[in-house]
Amino acid sequence: MARLGRFFLILAFIGYPILLHTYILKQEVEMWQLLCVFAPMLAGAAWVTLRLVDKIWWPLVVAVFAAGIYFIATGHHGRIGLLAVNGVSSATLNLFLLWLFGRTLTRGNEPLISQISRHINGKLDPEVADYTRHVTIAWCIFFALQVVVSLLLYLYAPVAAWSFFINVLNVPLLIAMFVGEKAYRTVRFPDHPKTSILKAIEVYTKNFAAPGKADSGR
Repeated sequence: MARLGRFFLILAFIGYPILLHTYILKQEVEMWQLLCVFAPMLAGAAWVTLRLVDKIWWPLVVAVFAAGIYFIATGHHGRIGLLAVNGVSSATLNLFLLWLFGRTLTRGNEPLISQISRHINGKLDPEVADYTRHVTIAWCIFFALQVVVSLLLYLYAPVAAWSFFINVLNVPLLIAMFVGEKAYRTVRFPDHPKTSILKAIEVYTKNFAAPGKADSGR
């Protein structure tokens, strides 16, 4: 059952962006369809936000998401609302990840990838610590480029090309980034313990994702 659950989770992770792209290409979108399409996105965003902020802010978070649902449900231009919510959510996610990685590069903090590697493998050699810092910088550049390229495509390219980039290409680009970094790391540090993507995500979730668990490395 666990394997079946993971299979459907992966299938949803891959299929949902394609569904979004399909609705972007439609000229007319019914409101009930719009709500069904955005329900998983809004629910996921609300869950992550509530985990990251203090309880005192929860009423504001709920109000913001309720306003978003109201905007979608009562808008007269479904496709415009679809474009707006899709574009804003994509940019917000990438800007949040840019902030999440970038804030650990400031003076007195340990880069996020270094923190994760240290929790998995213990004390880092200076060369490995320097490498993980550069990997953190590389991820910051990746997230920044996602926003910049998305904006340029929205301004100067057809809507179909813009949607294809932020929806369909999003997961393949993330996978390519992970695989490329792992391949380079394996060649550069052949004796360093191997770390999987799932293990890194598990360590981050347990040690850094919840409020009050951030590790500055000091």
